[in-house]
Amino acid sequence: MTQQGTGRGGPVRAAEPQQGPPDDAAARGKSARSWLRLFVLALLAGVLMSALALPWKVLALVVSVFALAAGVVGLVKAIGARLPRLVVIATSLGLAAALFLSVSTAVSVLLWPVTRAYEDCVSRALTLQARSDCEDALRRFDTAG
Repeated sequence: MTQQGTGRGGPVRAAEPQQGPPDDAAARGKSARSWLRLFVLALLAGVLMSALALPWKVLALVVSVFALAAGVVGLVKAIGARLPRLVVIATSLGLAAALFLSVSTAVSVLLWPVTRAYEDCVSRALTLQARSDCEDALRRFDTAG
């Protein structure tokens, strides 16, 4: 059934249910929540892996960069899905943490010899003085260990 004269320039169907937008909004919300879950899991995994010894720090770097990417996608989708403002703020803070984690892990990987010497020194340190000596060597970028 069509009505004429609605002022919109054409016939309009009466009382048709609009199923497109609510389903679309629900799908966008579900997608955003999935990306945000992935972001949180990747960020947590990156934090845990960053405490590992040096060859495994490379994996921590990869996971933290992935967390950054997932966080950006999740943030864009959260804004598009009109999720609560608290979710957007928390995601933004998580992105800052992921950026810090990525940069600090990248520095550890780029300074491979210094980091390796420090990790070896700390693993051999039995006293607080020996641990302090390891930290002093790290500050001097000493690779002799």
